[in-house]
Amino acid sequence: MNDITDAKRQLLATYADYYEKLSLETVDQLKELVTDDFVFCDPFTTVRGPDAVCAYLAKAFTDADHPRFIVTHRAIDRDRGFLRWRFSARVKVIGNWEFTGMSEVTFNDDGTRLASHFDHWDSGQNFYAKIPVLRWFIQRLARRVGSL
Repeated sequence: MNDITDAKRQLLATYADYYEKLSLETVDQLKELVTDDFVFCDPFTTVRGPDAVCAYLAKAFTDADHPRFIVTHRAIDRDRGFLRWRFSARVKVIGNWEFTGMSEVTFNDDGTRLASHFDHWDSGQNFYAKIPVLRWFIQRLARRVGSL
């Protein structure tokens, strides 16, 4: 292994630990791990800059009860890192909310900071279809698309 690969492995492990310990008290620790132009993207939004990302992540603690990530897998392939995780929380409109997702991260040139974070998970099935008013519409649309 070279020094850059080792730095990436350590950074990815630290980032996984950050998510598993994420709370209102720890959210600002992200700033130690990311570049000044860090980009965070999930199925709901794209946020740019560490301060904005920290504010977005902190909002999860006002919108949900006991949000929690458990990272189950980590991998690196050249310029990308991957985290597979399980998320759980209690959300007012849907109750208990649990699903599995994947995050893809990129590194700066020397592997010491994260440059971006892109979440991959199905918001249709894992969020919108759980909202009672939308469930019927989503199920009907899925049946129509499935019969094509």
